[in-house]
Amino acid sequence: MTKDRNTVWDNCLRTIKSSIAAQSYKTWFEPIKPVHLDNAVLTIQSPTSFFMNGWKSIMSAC
Repeated sequence: MTKDRNTVWDNCLRTIKSSIAAQSYKTWFEPIKPVHLDNAVLTIQSPTSFFMNGWKSIMSAC
């Protein structure tokens, strides 16, 4: 079965949402959009480069 980028991202969000605080989810994950899926690699887009820099900083600390 071939999955599209939105389905893959929705599955990721469902897992993330059940694992973190609601406010963190709303702040750091709701604004991100899936833009491309190729060979099981999902490319995402943030609303701004400032947002993405903050997101990368938080994710590298995990």
